[in-house]
Amino acid sequence: MSEFLWGSATAAYQCEGAWNEDGKGLSMWDTYCHSERNEGGISGDVASDFYHRYEEDIRMLAKSGQNAFRFSLSWTRIIPDGVGAVNQKGIDFYLKVIETCRRYHVEPFVTIYHYDLPESLYQKGGWENRETALAFAEYAAVCFEAFHDKINFWTTINEPDYESMCGYIVGNYPPHVHDVSRRSKALYHMLLGSAMAVKIFRDKQYNGQIGLVYTPSSVQIRVDNEAYRQAAENAELYYNTAVSDVIVKGWFPEKLIAKMQASGLNLDYVKAEDKAVFQAGIVDFLGVNSYNRVLVKPYTAGESTMFMNNKGKQNKTNHASSIIKGWFETDFDPKAKYNPWGSEIYPDTIYDMLKDIKQMYGDIPVYITESGIGTYDELNAEGKVDDDYRIEILEGWVDGLLRAKAEGCNVLGYFIWSTMDLYSWINGYEKRYGLVYVDYEHDCQRIPKKSYSWYQKKIKENL
Repeated sequence: MSEFLWGSATAAYQCEGAWNEDGKGLSMWDTYCHSERNEGGISGDVASDFYHRYEEDIRMLAKSGQNAFRFSLSWTRIIPDGVGAVNQKGIDFYLKVIETCRRYHVEPFVTIYHYDLPESLYQKGGWENRETALAFAEYAAVCFEAFHDKINFWTTINEPDYESMCGYIVGNYPPHVHDVSRRSKALYHMLLGSAMAVKIFRDKQYNGQIGLVYTPSSVQIRVDNEAYRQAAENAELYYNTAVSDVIVKGWFPEKLIAKMQASGLNLDYVKAEDKAVFQAGIVDFLGVNSYNRVLVKPYTAGESTMFMNNKGKQNKTNHASSIIKGWFETDFDPKAKYNPWGSEIYPDTIYDMLKDIKQMYGDIPVYITESGIGTYDELNAEGKVDDDYRIEILEGWVDGLLRAKAEGCNVLGYFIWSTMDLYSWINGYEKRYGLVYVDYEHDCQRIPKKSYSWYQKKIKENL
């Protein structure tokens, strides 16, 4: 377990397909994608067909030199109604995935929940309902019991910060609302559910390590004055320590609570007895999904809002932007590079984030659980994908990781997003991240991209 983990990552809804096979229940994404609200009608019903092709994908992963595979479990494949009866066919599927990993000498790095909330729980208020945190803990207990002797690395929840932000502020994920108070409540219950799961893991004295995956950003400013520094402090609370302090220290930053109260946010969901749960839910390591920094400036005017460009075709007016009323606004660097979906491509993204974590939390182990670049990939005349654009960016990020590691940051693994092309949530299938091209028009045929060979070489150079 001391070996550095070089791998890639997926998520159940984004890759498995088989949305209604072998007893699987409905998730909120199944329901949303089959509804009229999903204007494009694109779904993860088939996705990358990992459910039927997992052996091929894990074999290809291992062939490239990767020694770890991060994947998530589908809650409704294991407990179809979210609570209650366990679906043995779901358990059996993941046992086969884990066994295949072991056969190819690949470390399974398991995430218990990645966005796909059971529809039954969504209808009862989703993560705004405290009962969902309890249901998650029960689901996690089922997973621990089924797989604990086969898994060394667990993460409870993927990106509670980002999922709640998209669902409750951006409004591009279910439940499609714009309400900072409701977002705060949902995030709180996700972190509470995670802490409950960690406590169960510890109480049962299972072997292995357990963490949580979040998506922090190095907060930076372009003007060094008091107003900008205050905006940066507010953004640090909002984007980073609202999660990291909870899972590392066992409670929320006092400055965050004070700022939320001053902003008039309703905190009646916070119970005094929860603090003991959070204290018992401190993680062994941080899972960090690293995509970009966040550049901020002082708040000027307007209600809280966030915009994400889910259409592609980047221009000067449709880059990602945010306003959190009374806290900060995101800034825009006209000299920076941006991908077609308006996200900045910042070369020191991983390096800066690792240095920030080292400064805040010392030597806590860190795994970069996602790092990738989405773009329009197409097969050339030879039937190959020459994704030099992706390689250039990943090369810089990996070199930044190695530089931070050499400078004393306790980073123990790196996972590229993604193993193969996936359903990219509301971006559909045009936005491709994979090291392996999936030809959706021809039975999901797998074709390694140029970046697949680049990663193979990069791993070999750094073993």
